[in-house]
Amino acid sequence: MLAANPAFSSPSDLAQSLDAELTAYRDFVQVLQTEQEALVQGDIDRLIELARLKSEKVVLLSQLAEQRGRFIAAQGFDQAHGGMGQWLAQHKSSQTARLSETWKQLLEQAETAKQLNLINGSLIETRLRHNQQALAVLQAAANQSNSLYGPDGQTHSSGLGRQIGKV
Repeated sequence: MLAANPAFSSPSDLAQSLDAELTAYRDFVQVLQTEQEALVQGDIDRLIELARLKSEKVVLLSQLAEQRGRFIAAQGFDQAHGGMGQWLAQHKSSQTARLSETWKQLLEQAETAKQLNLINGSLIETRLRHNQQALAVLQAAANQSNSLYGPDGQTHSSGLGRQIGKV
């Protein structure tokens, strides 16, 4: 796994970090797409492994975003609300043109990841609801069959309807 650089101060360091962040987002999107396939197929074993992998990717993305934020804050820009765009707008050069393109791609990948995550969440919610309904049906069937047999294994009236042969 790629480790985040704890600190940097130059635009070239920022370029390397943004490249790493873009790569990490692309990897994350791939994991989300694979997760979606596993959800559709109902592949639980694969989902367990993907959850671990997804968690690792989120940690890396958080570290890289924090690193970028520290750089932007050290340059006097708001790290949470558009500071990166403001920094890029104020530092026009051939290098920042490449940074701007990388930043644009990173934002696109982040939006793709957000949309995939929303879809996957809906798929999980649907599967969970389906499983809960199936479990309720099985529990109802188990309760009904339990009421037909006594502790001695003999059938007993469940109190529904009338017995055959009785008036």
